[in-house]
Amino acid sequence: MKRRTFFAAAPLAVLPGSGVALADAPQLDQASAVDPLVTLYREWLSARREWRELADLPGNENWDDPRSLAAEARENDAEDMMLALKPASLEGIAALAALAWSLVIPGRADAEVFEVQVQSYDCRAIAAIWKACTGLDGYPVI
Repeated sequence: MKRRTFFAAAPLAVLPGSGVALADAPQLDQASAVDPLVTLYREWLSARREWRELADLPGNENWDDPRSLAAEARENDAEDMMLALKPASLEGIAALAALAWSLVIPGRADAEVFEVQVQSYDCRAIAAIWKACTGLDGYPVI
């Protein structure tokens, strides 16, 4: 399944059970300004948010609108760059944890199913790393 098909099947404007909206991504402290992973994470979030908004446009049912393709390319580029870098801060580690979360958690909007799925070992491990780095409760912002 292609990533964009996955996202379109279950757009998550708010992660069920977390109460954290994409627009409410944690504001990271000034020390993170030196960690390029944090900047890339914000770009990644922005591209994901933009793609989801564009996915609902009339005539974009196949997600082939040039704006959708551009948002997808921005997301993929940011993701590739995040994976190529070594984190320089706890915020950078948290950004990588959020990326890992997006790769392992199914994109279900059903809160009951989501709550069961987040109890898997891989999800619990990623969430624990993210919580330790951010000091936040809930789940990584994706």
